[in-house]
Amino acid sequence: MAAGASAPRLGHVAFRVRDLERSIAWYAAAFGAREAFRARREDGAPQLVYLELAPGQFVELFPDGKNPIEEPPEPLGYAHTCLVVDDLEAALAHLATLGVAPTAPPRAGRAGQALAFIADPDGNRLELMAIPPDSPIYRPTPGPA
Repeated sequence: MAAGASAPRLGHVAFRVRDLERSIAWYAAAFGAREAFRARREDGAPQLVYLELAPGQFVELFPDGKNPIEEPPEPLGYAHTCLVVDDLEAALAHLATLGVAPTAPPRAGRAGQALAFIADPDGNRLELMAIPPDSPIYRPTPGPA
């Protein structure tokens, strides 16, 4: 980093979705996401929506996705989006009430974290991770700004 420049922070992940309102409702029910911003096209149709998961952390949704991306064997590039949760078992129990099940059994990661993978309604791969304080990748959650 150049002197005086701040380190970058991850602002959002963006997904093109088949049904915008269904995805908004799913992220709200699954993670408590709140709509923070909606842009509209000139004809009034939605262009994009920002959902806030935690202060300053967003999922951006674009409507009218049509063709799922087929993942080739041993792909290069994007793999998944990770969402940190306080309690993986509680998060999975809540998601089960919505009919969402992990794509594989939860497991321990190499850094001592607990993790599981799920998919949103359009098949976007989401990793849920609970990181204990003794993990080398643990960072305290910052307080309100």
